[in-house]
Amino acid sequence: MMAQLLSSKVVIEEEEPRTRTIDAVQTSILAAVGVTERGPINTPTLVTSFEEFRQIFGGFTADADLPLAAQGFFDNQGQFMYVVRVVHFTDTTDPNTKTSAAGTLNLLTAASGPTPGTVTSGNSEPFALSPGQTLEVAVDGGGAQTVTFDAAPASVTASNTENYALADGETLTFTVDGGSLQTVTFNTAEFVSIGAATAAEVAAVINAEATGVQVDVVGGAPRITTDLVGTGASIGAFGGTAAATLGFAAGDTGTGDVADISAVTAAEAAALISADVTGATASDVGGAVQIDSDATGPAASIQVEGTSTATAFGFDNATHSGTTGAAVNTLQVDGKTDGSYSDDLTIQIADATSGDSDEFNLVVLDDGLIAEEYPNLSMVDTADRYAESIINAESNLIAVTDLDAAVSAQRPANGTTGPLTGGNDGLTGLVDADFGPLTSSAVGIQALDDVQEFNMLIVPGQTTSAIHNGMITYCEDTRNGLAFAILESPAGSSATDIVTYVESTAALLGLSDFGAMYWPHVKVINPAEAVFGTVETLTVPPSGHIAGVFARTDANREGGVYDPPAGIEEGYLQGIVGFETDEVFDERKRDLVFPKRINILTAFTGAPRHIDGSRCLKSNGNFPYVAQRRGAIFIEQSIKNGTEFARNKNNSPDLRRTVRRTIRGFLLGQMRLNAFASKDPDKAFFVDLSDKLNTKSVELSGQMIGRIGLAFNTPAEFLIFRFSKDTRALDAEIAGG
Repeated sequence: MMAQLLSSKVVIEEEEPRTRTIDAVQTSILAAVGVTERGPINTPTLVTSFEEFRQIFGGFTADADLPLAAQGFFDNQGQFMYVVRVVHFTDTTDPNTKTSAAGTLNLLTAASGPTPGTVTSGNSEPFALSPGQTLEVAVDGGGAQTVTFDAAPASVTASNTENYALADGETLTFTVDGGSLQTVTFNTAEFVSIGAATAAEVAAVINAEATGVQVDVVGGAPRITTDLVGTGASIGAFGGTAAATLGFAAGDTGTGDVADISAVTAAEAAALISADVTGATASDVGGAVQIDSDATGPAASIQVEGTSTATAFGFDNATHSGTTGAAVNTLQVDGKTDGSYSDDLTIQIADATSGDSDEFNLVVLDDGLIAEEYPNLSMVDTADRYAESIINAESNLIAVTDLDAAVSAQRPANGTTGPLTGGNDGLTGLVDADFGPLTSSAVGIQALDDVQEFNMLIVPGQTTSAIHNGMITYCEDTRNGLAFAILESPAGSSATDIVTYVESTAALLGLSDFGAMYWPHVKVINPAEAVFGTVETLTVPPSGHIAGVFARTDANREGGVYDPPAGIEEGYLQGIVGFETDEVFDERKRDLVFPKRINILTAFTGAPRHIDGSRCLKSNGNFPYVAQRRGAIFIEQSIKNGTEFARNKNNSPDLRRTVRRTIRGFLLGQMRLNAFASKDPDKAFFVDLSDKLNTKSVELSGQMIGRIGLAFNTPAEFLIFRFSKDTRALDAEIAGG
């Protein structure tokens, strides 16, 4: 804000920069869609390591390619991966039609003898009641029995009536509720005529000087009444020089069932209820009042009826029945997410390490091995270690529901229970639509719509025409060209098979430069013999490994996204021990595949297993090579984010010059990172926001138009060396002869 120039001064002001900086976006965030052992369904979840993937989505299963792809991604130094778990829906537009399910198990209380009907007050002592309030208690289904809380204060009325011949300085003494002796002094100034004092004047003086009592006038005489109402109230014998004149002599005590009706104790209430209600006994339980039927078993019951007026206790009005003492359900255990994985889980309950008999330890066993432990849990929902709160917040395997409404917060019995049953992976009937390509439902790929930052997409093992075409369409159209699809050949494809698939079956050749095809599948060391058997190696889809190579290439240096993720150095495949077919070693087979813009996974003598080729599916697009297209995605996203400052500003030549300088400054920085084929800015790129593009009609339409040209490097796919006989010496001799 410009300072007001009112007096002579030096003014310091900061101007906005004429050139803004553009922050580089992350270049290698992967989105992976597929089947997992467990985890949230159709909910993109970011993981940053394979360990984190396993914690959330489980381990390897015979039906899932995604865990193997995730391992390959992180083995090749990938860092950021959004995972979308897929299951089958009978109607992808209706989330209630998922066919997956979580396993479940009910934990039981310990068995015991028959129990009485029991109800406990919702509030604790002291209870603020009023005289005459009642509890209506029905026992064993019988009629209501009334408990009345009676109480009256101590009260003394003077035996003499007004007027009173008092003298200045005369006193009246007495005690209240057994307290210290109180003295009231009558002074001349407090009366119209102290020698003819009225009862009202005497009451006013006592009210002003005494505590714990109230004084009013009854029949021309002052009456002193205790504030406390109940048997604890008392007014001691009177004394003082004015006692005889007023007619105060003997004291009084309160009456009723309780010492103080405004602060009834649980013990007092329990004693009165026990005395007045036949067939039930009440007790003080930690300051609350508990009423138990004398009878036990299911026919025994206690109900505090809604006609009760002593609501300060907070009793509910439900009928509370006794039990046979047999074990009952107390804690329901479900799989944290859907899946048959939960059918391998058992639950172990033991005494709490705290030593509290009402608490317990809970252990989750997976195939008999300890997977999770939760010590010192409670079934009391207000406790710090309330089982439902602790487990549901911390567990990756289970969720629990407290069923204690019918069993008075009893903890589960000790022992090992399970396994959970009813878990379903939801894979039967799994179809392309469940993976989301070209559907309007938020399933599979479409579940990624709200994830802004990912820029690579894989669907491991799902190699159908519909899914591959859907991936391309999603990256190019739905994501506005800001994501790249990594496609893999169908399992078992020979050289001729993959050519046929790309050319005709899926019609991918020439379709788009927002995706690339890789052939064949690869072999990895068997990571889980318990799942896959004793075979030494597995043949798996390669897209996760390839995405990891992309990420590693990007991270190798600043500007690494411009380097082709291919070749024996940049494109080596970590964790690969072989290929699905030996045709990759046959040059004649590679000669069939490579011209169809299919990138080959292979190895040459003395070289590591690597990606041979970095071609996109379309040769005549803007950016037909992987590094070019991914570099363009990076630049486009960075510029899109970095020019937000210009939106809704006046579309003036000055603003367009600022935008041009901002973009040009960013591209100069990328040029220095070897993004382009030249280090000469005039040959490396151009940025045009000229008036020729931004005519008055364009300006009036609310648009600013710019053209940006990028001259990327082109990879050296073929190295051609021409050999010939060296005849220079002979030629020189002939020329000199």
